Amino acid sequence: MSTADRDYKTPGSDTRDRRTKESRIQIPVEDDNLRPSALRRTQLQNSQVEPQSLQVAIDIGNRLLKCCAEGGTIKTLLSWHKDLEEWDRPIPDKNSAIISYLHGDNSELSGESWVVGMVAQDLGGTPTYELDKAFLAPKLFLAMIENRPGVSHVQINRLVCSLPNDLQADKVSALIEGLTGTHNIIRNGQAMNLEIWDVEVQPETLGAFHWALANKLFRYARVNGILDLGGKTGIGQLYTKNGSLIRESRVIVEGTYRLAQIVARHPELLAQDTTPNLSLIMDAIADGSLIYGTTGISFADRFPNYVSQWLSNIRNKIKISWAPWLPELGEVIVVGGSANLATLLEDQTQGRFKIAEQSQLCGVMGMLL
Repeated sequence: MSTADRDYKTPGSDTRDRRTKESRIQIPVEDDNLRPSALRRTQLQNSQVEPQSLQVAIDIGNRLLKCCAEGGTIKTLLSWHKDLEEWDRPIPDKNSAIISYLHGDNSELSGESWVVGMVAQDLGGTPTYELDKAFLAPKLFLAMIENRPGVSHVQINRLVCSLPNDLQADKVSALIEGLTGTHNIIRNGQAMNLEIWDVEVQPETLGAFHWALANKLFRYARVNGILDLGGKTGIGQLYTKNGSLIRESRVIVEGTYRLAQIVARHPELLAQDTTPNLSLIMDAIADGSLIYGTTGISFADRFPNYVSQWLSNIRNKIKISWAPWLPELGEVIVVGGSANLATLLEDQTQGRFKIAEQSQLCGVMGMLL
């Protein structure tokens, strides 16, 4: 092992700060009358309650929505939503958020109501993996912001979110323009005036990489990587020794959606009258039961073979895409909601790929670092 390998230290905070500032995208506000502060003075001039000020990171997963506030408070909801009709009367609970958008800077949402989370799934809503989450993001983000009891005014100075490809200008704009500004909403029956000052869009995997650095998970001063295995897709991304993102190394691999398609070939599922529901298969994988809905059909007998096939496809694609960096590759941290399925990948690479602790949450926890 080289001296550089032995003495590897986390890159300095000045490097992370510079990279974060470079990746931050802001909308300039030239007219003082349009600033959130001016809107707040107009709309809340009679309020005596001190506003709640926050920094927040939100990860819109295709299976799970994750929110992390400064201080490490984590909130999650199932990644489902349903637009409500005037006759819908869903009941709020801790696993769901019911939103009515009264008025605000996102005029496209004015007058709309929707529900996010478990109730949305139970009411036959739509899972996020079936849609383009960048354009759905404002509805999902607003569902994740929660105010303290007795506080109706929430000010978010910095909202950090991520996209699989942060170079796609239309999707970045959809996030920033849909979220920046003031939003007057009712969330689970409670009125909320929400101000969002700054929206920062990061590439997915960057938060997990920052978290890995902060926890000293990389042992060597080499090119290291993150493999984020999600519901719809997965992303592999490499970073240089000093923490710079290597754009050319980004590779999209199959998520558990593809694994569910493989499981759907199970003989007992094929023998059913209807085509297997991939959401039910993914639920069975996520909760570990490996039982299809309420049918009692178990696909556990063939599941190890299905996972092996899925991981083999991922590993082969990574080997081809990362070929230029393999001779100097250090370690790859596996994160995401499906990371726990990658134990075979750990064994096959003799620990070069290793599953992170808190693998489903470490990405959102690192987005504020």
